[in-house]
Amino acid sequence: MKLVLFMLCSGFVHFTSAANRLRQFSLHGEVIESSLSKCKEDDASFVTLYDEGDATFLNRYLADKVKHESVWLGLKRSREIVTTWSNGDSCTFLLSNVTGKLGEQICGAITNNELKGSKCNNRYAFMCYKGNKYHLIEHESKNWCQAQQYCRRHFSDLVSICDDEQNQQVLEKGKNKTFWIGLMHDEWEWMDKSCSTYRTWKNIDMISSGRCTAKIFSSSSLYAMSCSNSAKTLCYKGKVRIVVIMMNYTWEQAVDYCDANHSGLLRIEDDEDQNAVAERLKYTTVNGPFWIGLRQSRVFGFWIWSDRAVTYSNWENNQQPEMPPSENCGVINKTNYRWRDENCSHEHPFLCEEEISFMN
Repeated sequence: MKLVLFMLCSGFVHFTSAANRLRQFSLHGEVIESSLSKCKEDDASFVTLYDEGDATFLNRYLADKVKHESVWLGLKRSREIVTTWSNGDSCTFLLSNVTGKLGEQICGAITNNELKGSKCNNRYAFMCYKGNKYHLIEHESKNWCQAQQYCRRHFSDLVSICDDEQNQQVLEKGKNKTFWIGLMHDEWEWMDKSCSTYRTWKNIDMISSGRCTAKIFSSSSLYAMSCSNSAKTLCYKGKVRIVVIMMNYTWEQAVDYCDANHSGLLRIEDDEDQNAVAERLKYTTVNGPFWIGLRQSRVFGFWIWSDRAVTYSNWENNQQPEMPPSENCGVINKTNYRWRDENCSHEHPFLCEEEISFMN
């Protein structure tokens, strides 16, 4: 919140442009090779699932679009090196400590001063590095991919361990906590090379029968299938996903939650962003309205997206709320996807955004 308040009081804002920023979806083809070509022609990629909320949204989307047909997803059994360090280090120290069964995604965690494998969607503290300095982030618990993204944004990457000396340094810095390091074991990878800890299989014992994955609209699970089978293909564009939070918070509480758990409270920068939000809310069961990152300066009266100027707008009646009668925070309605002002102390569900983290 300190950054938001500083930007509002100082009038300093950041300008940026957005092209295919928020994730949007499209359906194509049937055979995976031809469908992949179609995605590439549109500068798009096969869809990656990130969590149960993502899977539930796609259930509703597919029920509307393709009824009872299955669709290809971007998860494929194709990794040549299945146990790797996040920063690409080639060291083999302790690699054998992190293994898993076929279909399992296992990441390295230090617990009780030993390296052990843990399901990557668990939430732990984590250790980053920059140069030869190690930084234990213990005030936040994240899954492995979120921890990787945090380390890459604020430091260099999740820490790797190449020898006994580094191992001892990491243990000393770890304060007997349980925390992620940069080791992952996974035979499967998403075609867009993004990092996702979503691994909910329909029948994990049948995974060996296929190298590609599909999804049935009525199920949140992943189905392993032969890549020669036929299914519709779901493509997407965009590097930021929309996360619907169904808890009722004030605007400031929503900002803090999104900052801690994702990349921030949602901002909408152009028509493509607006269409992506409308698509996401269409298949959401919560009525809203939903907090978004809009805030009005009580001093200057202009509206900003937490830390940058509003250069695109979609206000109710095409009329930007002006002081003094206006409230100072912004929501988006589910009925018409228009924005309106709202009392910041009211409690509503809200929309976070999360930058997609890539493995390479």
